[in-house]
Amino acid sequence: MPAAAPILAHAALSRRDDGPASFLRTPHRTKAPVNESAKKKVLRQFPYGLYVVTVMSEGEDHGLTAIWVMQSAFAPPMVAVAIQNESKTLPMMRDARAFAINLLDAGQRELAAKLGRSSRNVPYKLRGVAVRPGPVTGAPILTDALGWVECRLVATMPSGDHTLVLGEVVEAGVEHEGKALTLAETGMKYAG
Repeated sequence: MPAAAPILAHAALSRRDDGPASFLRTPHRTKAPVNESAKKKVLRQFPYGLYVVTVMSEGEDHGLTAIWVMQSAFAPPMVAVAIQNESKTLPMMRDARAFAINLLDAGQRELAAKLGRSSRNVPYKLRGVAVRPGPVTGAPILTDALGWVECRLVATMPSGDHTLVLGEVVEAGVEHEGKALTLAETGMKYAG
């Protein structure tokens, strides 16, 4: 049986002077600025959830509100989260090699706002928040969250003013049923 021809999804080919086909490359524009107004309008329309990323490192627990979170693989199950480079959380995640992502309930707007503040202003953000250690990594789990995933840190990658953190889901739990909190429902604004 002959081998199947490779499938090229969404690839554009061109021929120059009857030579071999080559992939077209989109040139990077370095001089023309991005249309800031359009960029903000479009990015602010993206639907964003609100999550709390938690970590335990050297006996200190910490958490922050994140909106850039997504599942990135089925097998093994993985998630990715963008963490601001200047965040107190990022070096703690790297040291601990583990973290948790907690899904906030629609009624937890105030908690999202508290954990969204800078660690310089609120250094111990989880103080007064009901947490328990995750069963596998010990990362703090919010007991009032809808649910959570506990992750083993797999990799980090620079991404401008943020770092992408990839984690393998090693455990998960559902705390209660409810509706997830979204950025739109809070009235908070995404800078875009």
